[in-house]
Amino acid sequence: MILVFKGRGWVVAASAIGAGVLCAVLDIRDPRWFWPVVGLSGVVDHQLGRHLAHQPGELVQDPDTGAVTELRPVHTFFWLPLTYWLYIKLALAAAFVYIAAGR
Repeated sequence: MILVFKGRGWVVAASAIGAGVLCAVLDIRDPRWFWPVVGLSGVVDHQLGRHLAHQPGELVQDPDTGAVTELRPVHTFFWLPLTYWLYIKLALAAAFVYIAAGR
């Protein structure tokens, strides 16, 4: 599987894996508990994305025109900003809990 990320977008996958490891350490095997923990790992993504969005960029001047622009780093995972992944993970977790409860 190929992961597509820019900047610190890798944190989305790392936080989900970390949540899975936490569930393994705490011996949480019931999917009705496992998936909400993985879904809540999106809080880490959201907070980090907000923090990184407010960092100052680098000012660059075009030598030809003299125009000054600010370059800000981009942090995305599969072309979506880090702050969106909280809602995506929560929606996926809700869907998986619904599926697991329906058995």
